[in-house]
Amino acid sequence: MNSLGALFERLRDLSRVWRILFFVVLAGLVGLNFLIRPEEAHFGWDAIPGFFAGFGLVAGVLLLLVMIKIVRPLIARKEDFYGDL
Repeated sequence: MNSLGALFERLRDLSRVWRILFFVVLAGLVGLNFLIRPEEAHFGWDAIPGFFAGFGLVAGVLLLLVMIKIVRPLIARKEDFYGDL
């Protein structure tokens, strides 16, 4: 196996570690948002700690729901659309 394939295999084996590391960094960044405040909030919601993290989560979930409920039926094909290949 080439070295790139071995690297990807090693990274796949460490997926649980990467996931834990991701959530620790994410929690650390949200925690820093409580300690480091913006100097001057331009809008009312800018001053709320963790607002943009929550906003990003809600926006991502809404985009996912729109894609599943609206876009998927428009682009979906029947199971035998391509016939026997």
